[in-house]
Amino acid sequence: MGVETVPSLRYLGGIIGTLLEGVITLDCMQENCVKEGLKRYNSMESFQRYEIYPAISASRGVLKDASNSPERIFRQGIMIKTTDTGEWFYIGGISPYWGHEQLIVYQGGSEASSQGKLNKSVIDDFVDKGGLGVVPLYKEKVPSVWYNPVLFKDCQGSFGIFWNYLGEFQGGVLSIFSNAPNILRYAEDLIKARKASLTYSSYGHYYLSRAAENDVMRPASDRYPYIYFALGTNPLVAKTHGLQIYPGFTFDTVTSDVSSCCCKIMPEPYCKSSFLDYIKFNEIDIGAPVYATLPCGTSCSTFGLAGLIMGISSMSVNNVQLIYLTIAQPPSDLTTSAIIEWAREMNIYDSLSKLFEAGKRFKKAIADLSTAFPQFIATAAALTVDWLESYDDGLKQAEDKAKELNELYNKVVEELAGKPPSITNRYVYDQWWKFKTRVEKCAKEIIVEYPDITYDELVKEVENCAEFE
Repeated sequence: MGVETVPSLRYLGGIIGTLLEGVITLDCMQENCVKEGLKRYNSMESFQRYEIYPAISASRGVLKDASNSPERIFRQGIMIKTTDTGEWFYIGGISPYWGHEQLIVYQGGSEASSQGKLNKSVIDDFVDKGGLGVVPLYKEKVPSVWYNPVLFKDCQGSFGIFWNYLGEFQGGVLSIFSNAPNILRYAEDLIKARKASLTYSSYGHYYLSRAAENDVMRPASDRYPYIYFALGTNPLVAKTHGLQIYPGFTFDTVTSDVSSCCCKIMPEPYCKSSFLDYIKFNEIDIGAPVYATLPCGTSCSTFGLAGLIMGISSMSVNNVQLIYLTIAQPPSDLTTSAIIEWAREMNIYDSLSKLFEAGKRFKKAIADLSTAFPQFIATAAALTVDWLESYDDGLKQAEDKAKELNELYNKVVEELAGKPPSITNRYVYDQWWKFKTRVEKCAKEIIVEYPDITYDELVKEVENCAEFE
């Protein structure tokens, strides 16, 4: 890596040792196990590599103070399809700058959203409890195969807390997967080229722009993540010295540990000096997944998810500037019941329970609306309502939105497909019918994905979609 780098994790261990009043040593075998896990994923050519990609999240509404600020707009986490019930969840960072709108999540280029608007009281509760949240999701397009993150396992193949396996003054190497550098890069390209902004204002409110979704979130979520190394320490020792029980320490730039094997653990462009400007910890990294493994004799335990970043702060030890990370453990498995238990442990179950109730109302509203409107219109309309409020009031809002979307859909299809030609010319009629079918399919998908889309935007999107279908 052709850039100037800071000292290694071993140097960091010495610094942290003075803070914890002991000598922090690194296990070379554990470090090698981490690097081998990273090399395996970087060299993987199958879709399975998506299981380590972070999810990128944002609200479709933001506070004025977040206008065009990537650090305030975006967060990271994981998107899960539960193994017991098949439900979808986002577990990850929640921004205090998000407004009372839909939560949007992308992972591997695949999109999902909250089941209606996310109530501001829920957002505030998640933020107040540490900055991580869990949100049930609605997913319109479900991939034929979905790769959940693999959880960290001990040498017996059981779930465990990685930090608990560290000796009193033993340091463990953690690998942090982050797409914050790619988010910053795409956002900078978007704004500098003056193509668009990340947000736009309407009647005094600020909203996430279509460009922020299509040109930042979607492509960034489909890029291999950047890898940071950090040092974890024994939780009891950390707690004794006033630190969070699952801490991580690192530097705010490239470490020599990363530079020595950079091209083997992540794409080569990330290892060039031009990428260095984007390698800085920031609020986008809240919720980023942390992976680890253990040495088990001549082999290694499962390289898997050991935690999610909960907090990021700077600290100085012996005049050396460090990044101090607080890390939350993940659920013990990827079932709905384990996620509920995790929410209890994080003290956010009350908000999750509210979202479950809202989800029931969301599904009921779709069923009620589908008696008068097509299924896709009913779904799109239901996605625009906060279902924690009165059901009757919410259903009335959704009905009005459904009427608006139904008119919009019919108008756009008629505009783009035109009137049918005479059926006597079978070839011309068949070509028209095929094009009209593509227009309808595209319009349906786009309306569900962007239920607040305008007529002009929908015409443009459907034209582009139908042309390449």
